[in-house]
Amino acid sequence: MPRVLGYTPPWLSRPSDGYDVFASAQKTPSPAASNGAKAQTNGHQDGEGYRGPHRTIAYRGTEVFVVVDNQIRWSDLSMLKENWEALQRNGVKPTEADQSTAPAYKVLKAHISQPIRQLSVSPNGQLLAIATSHTAHVAILPNSSKFDEQSGASIKLQLHTLGPTTHVLKESPISSILWHPCGVLGSCLVTVTIEGGVRLWELNKCNRSSFDNPTLAIDLKKLGSARSQKDNVSPYRMGSNRGFSANMIDMEIASACFGGTGSREESAWSSMTLWTVTTEGDIYALCPLLPGKWQPNPTLIASLTAIANTRRISLSQESHLYAEDDSVLQDEQWTWLSEIDAQEPFLPIAENDFTTHDAIYDRPDNPGPIPRLQGPFQLLAQSSAEDSLEVSDIHVIASGIDEEELLDVEDDDSEQDVLHNTDGLSSAVVCLLTIDGRVHLLLDLEGVEGQWLPAIAPNAAGPEPETRELLTLEVLQTLGADAIVEEEWPTFSRDPFSRYAFFATHSQGVFYFSLEPWVNNLEDEMQSATTNGAQIRLGTIRESASTLRERILRFDLRGQSPAANACIVLHDNDIGYFLLTSTNDDTHPHAVTLDLPRLEIIKTEPFSDDPKDPSADPHNGEAFTEIVTRPAYKAPAVFWQDPTLHSAIANTVAPHRRRMMQEGIRFSHATLNLMTASHRLISEITPPLHIAAADLISRCQYMMQDMAEQLNQVRVAAARAQSLQQGGGDDTVEGNNANERLESRLERARRRDVILKERMGKLKRQITKLEAKPLNDRERDLAAELRHLDEATDSRAAEGIADGNGPSNGETGRWRERFEEVSRLSKDLVGEAKGFEGNKDEYQKGGDMEEYSVPSEMKRKKVEHVMGLLERESALVDAVTGRLERLGVGMTV
Repeated sequence: MPRVLGYTPPWLSRPSDGYDVFASAQKTPSPAASNGAKAQTNGHQDGEGYRGPHRTIAYRGTEVFVVVDNQIRWSDLSMLKENWEALQRNGVKPTEADQSTAPAYKVLKAHISQPIRQLSVSPNGQLLAIATSHTAHVAILPNSSKFDEQSGASIKLQLHTLGPTTHVLKESPISSILWHPCGVLGSCLVTVTIEGGVRLWELNKCNRSSFDNPTLAIDLKKLGSARSQKDNVSPYRMGSNRGFSANMIDMEIASACFGGTGSREESAWSSMTLWTVTTEGDIYALCPLLPGKWQPNPTLIASLTAIANTRRISLSQESHLYAEDDSVLQDEQWTWLSEIDAQEPFLPIAENDFTTHDAIYDRPDNPGPIPRLQGPFQLLAQSSAEDSLEVSDIHVIASGIDEEELLDVEDDDSEQDVLHNTDGLSSAVVCLLTIDGRVHLLLDLEGVEGQWLPAIAPNAAGPEPETRELLTLEVLQTLGADAIVEEEWPTFSRDPFSRYAFFATHSQGVFYFSLEPWVNNLEDEMQSATTNGAQIRLGTIRESASTLRERILRFDLRGQSPAANACIVLHDNDIGYFLLTSTNDDTHPHAVTLDLPRLEIIKTEPFSDDPKDPSADPHNGEAFTEIVTRPAYKAPAVFWQDPTLHSAIANTVAPHRRRMMQEGIRFSHATLNLMTASHRLISEITPPLHIAAADLISRCQYMMQDMAEQLNQVRVAAARAQSLQQGGGDDTVEGNNANERLESRLERARRRDVILKERMGKLKRQITKLEAKPLNDRERDLAAELRHLDEATDSRAAEGIADGNGPSNGETGRWRERFEEVSRLSKDLVGEAKGFEGNKDEYQKGGDMEEYSVPSEMKRKKVEHVMGLLERESALVDAVTGRLERLGVGMTV
């Protein structure tokens, strides 16, 4: 769990230049001046009736793109920090800085009439996707150096409108804009509408026609009832008559995301799987969803081939265990992969010698470009209270790659790159975020793989496909019952360090979630070969799943609109682990600097939404011994914005009545009407000032209380330190006890030091004895023979028997042959020795012995040598027999 190092830094706070990046240039008019119209203070303000995601902050490296006053502003966070530090070193205040220098931000001119809802930068950083409620646009971004070279305060962008007749005001609103992970050089955009229209746009900066029509268009409602590739599943065109479909009911798409980011650590099918969720909680998947030309990572195709080969072998050997649909699916996947393997990939030209690009492939024509709609997935272990969901966003954590799938990869280097970080689950985790702030963690045990519609519709309706299921692991609450508002639309954000961590943003703040405490335990249980009691253990893991959860940032809306922008989280050496967001009707940027994540797991306490409860904010709890960081006070805009009273009076009071304001008060109906209008006007302008002043007074009172508590803690700590130093004081009992405890600790430390010194001396003497005399030849030979015997007996076999597996038949036969050979040699040597000892006198009396006389000393030495060999062999036989008994091999001598 990352530790908060600090909140909004000073280089993003007023009156620094970084604050101006998010501040609105418009003056907020009074309600009376606007005739009751809704005031728009910045570009984050959305019109009435809009319910959808707010993603108006995007980034490229340390560069940020922010929507303010419905204009896109560009700035560099690293540059803002360096400029502020330079002013601090020179002792110059931000208000006294030279105004002739370059502005802190630049406005990117893009003529978009509707309020901008979403921004998204392409993976290669060359394109910027812009979405309003109904329209979509793509801007071509210049390099970072171009922004610095431009001297003006604005830069005109080359803007293209996606589908002039596709995404229009009369058609369905846009719910999500996504960049395809397998797009060629990050130039494939996917747009998803609320009515279920999915379109793939393969963009080319040099070809304007690529922005007019999508290369692939799918209507999820039509696809749900389609039976073959020949059926028309394209979305309805503008102005065309729309027929009735059963899937039109309760299929309003709330959000969509891809199952992976295209990295080598993810499973093969994840990066080409599009997950969609409806507002009612129905989850669907499209796999494989690919553009006409796609760019996989180096191990994706090899992993898919390994999976297909494994399944093909399994089907051929155990065909009776599989259904007919499984063999058809395997044939389709094999045909699809065979067409990919037969292609000659194209290698794009790199910009320089230090960058390389993956190969580009064409999308296979068979079985077809349109995948089958998989779903809806049924949620298991869902209580009756959670049956009706109102989902706002979806986030999918891809399953980890299987090491066994890449055993046949020819490139050893690429295999090592893949396997360097293979920790994680072998199943995907689907995260749902609801309007009321609940996070549902779902586990996909079966996995999603490529499926296609048949080329020809079957004559008869086949059996309905089996219902896919998702296991509900945990449901986490982030909003209290009294904090839920109607306009709420929470969103997810990825973590740059771990795929099993993510952030959730809503009107009450930003939350951090991490699944790492239980992911490895669940994966060990899922990969375990022991099935006895597995259901009980899995149930225990599911019930005890404790996802790390922490409120990183708290918003103080003060009665403003609850819409909050999805936070962006980035990591850079200059600004660190940084989180940035903003809220609607708020001119303040909200940022948090986080500590780099650590591997240790911190025990979490039960969560509470009560601000007075320490568990509601980990930084208020006494269990945390680290330095407590609190956000600095930010003055409301009503304190420093230009007053609007004069302009409001000018717009409210008639011109011929204004001179009465400069004259004395006369008792007349005109004076009464003027005073009534003035009172009405002031009563509408002053409440924000009253609220801000009351909040400031309350904060000052809390600050005084906190200061008194801290002074009291310092006083107590000083008294304890003084009593420990002097050994007493006014409170003699406490002082004497502290002195005794200190003396006892010192005495224990002295005794422990003496014991350690004695042990160190013994070890030194033993080491000296061992190193005094080197080994002779016989000892070295004996050591070598013992090592050879240890290697021959193979201690790993003993471990296998201890586990209950037992040695294999080949090992048992090898041990039996060696044992029989040793026994035979032993018996022969013993028999020869006995025969030689019994006929010793006859040999001495015979003529041969007289003719060939042997000295008695030599005979005695030979006999002793033979007896020594016999003893050695007997010891060896006993050792081998004992070792075999321990290994569990039954032998008889």
